[in-house]
Amino acid sequence: MESDYIIYILLFMVLLTMSVCIFFGLCIYFVPVIIAYIRRHKNIFAITILTLFTGWTFFGWLAAVLWSLNSDIKDKDTED
Repeated sequence: MESDYIIYILLFMVLLTMSVCIFFGLCIYFVPVIIAYIRRHKNIFAITILTLFTGWTFFGWLAAVLWSLNSDIKDKDTED
């Protein structure tokens, strides 16, 4: 009887750990999009597409990060 509870507790801990790892992995995966959004980049849609389709490779992710960090940002005066 007690061994059933231990199995459920271990299963819960494994699922919780996996969920946390997936969450932080997705946060790291979308760092270029977050940077572009915060900096109000003009090509945020293209950066998002690049991240979605090539972000799983290191070079695609690195290209998206570098692109999001360049100086092609919207003026702070314009709301568009």
